Order: sequence, then structure tokens, then C-alpha cells
Amino acid sequence: MEVLSIIEIWKYLKWLPKFILRKLFSKDRLADLVLIDVQARHEAVRANLGDIASYSLHFQIINMSPFDIELDRAEIDFLCAGTSVSKQYIKKSIFKAGEVGGIYVKGEIETPKAIQMARHYKDNRSSISIHCEFNCSLHNFTKVCNNLEGVNVHFTNAEWRESTLENA
Repeated sequence: MEVLSIIEIWKYLKWLPKFILRKLFSKDRLADLVLIDVQARHEAVRANLGDIASYSLHFQIINMSPFDIELDRAEIDFLCAGTSVSKQYIKKSIFKAGEVGGIYVKGEIETPKAIQMARHYKDNRSSISIHCEFNCSLHNFTKVCNNLEGVNVHFTNAEWRESTLENA
């Protein structure tokens, strides 16, 4: 006997009326079926503290619900080496039922914040909070992941910026 995944089973039950599906899959239940984390491999989080400081973040999004969902927008707070950088992400992305996908976020770091990061990058305790708004055929729902800890930031040009601080 073949083992079917939950997503495969729900494909056969999509004939159910939407009002029943809405009862089975509340907004909170749909949010629980979407997993968001920092991508696990290589350098998923980077901070370049050069002349024009910047950062990049790779997120993995796993849609475990039986419905296609669309990331409408997200707000990201990146706490890195004692300072916080915020970013609005407004690019819409669709994730099919059962899909493992991702988003890539990049932005600039203001000079005073880059200086702060250069001073404290060796004592790096970084975390990320992300607030996402999703659209779905049943409900629009919110997924909040506060304080994703243990983020390993790959710093580039941190030594250079730190040495410019010492020479100033």
C-alpha cells in the first residue's frame, strides 16, 4: 500500500465547500502550516561593512498547507552586532502546496550602523524577526516569526572598517 502525504490526501478533498474548508483551516492553522527560517546552507546572512555597507538575507519558506499561498509583503528586522536594520519586502511570491521555496532580501546599512557593527562584530549575537502577510484562496493570514536566533552572519570588510575607526 502506498503512503500518501497530507497534501496528496487534501487534493482529493478539495471538492469540499469553501465554508467547510475555512472551518478546517482557520487563519491560525494556515499560519502554523507555513514555516519560515533562515536558509541553512553556506552564507545565508551576509553583512558587508565596506564603504557602501550592505546586507543580504536568504529565507526558506515551506508551505505545508494543501493550498497555494502568495507572500504579499514582509517586514524584516535584522539585529546584528548591537544594531537593528529594518527592511520592507514587497515583491509578491507564490508558493504551491507542499513547496519549499525562498526569498532573497538585500539592503544598505547606514554608515553609523556599519560603524556600530564593526565595533561589535566579534561579539556577534544576531537575530532576525520577520512579519509576513500571505494571501490564500481561503483566507488572507499573517505569519510572524519573532527572534530567529543563532543566525551566523558572514562579515566582509569588518576588519577594514574597524581599522579605520582605530586610525581616526
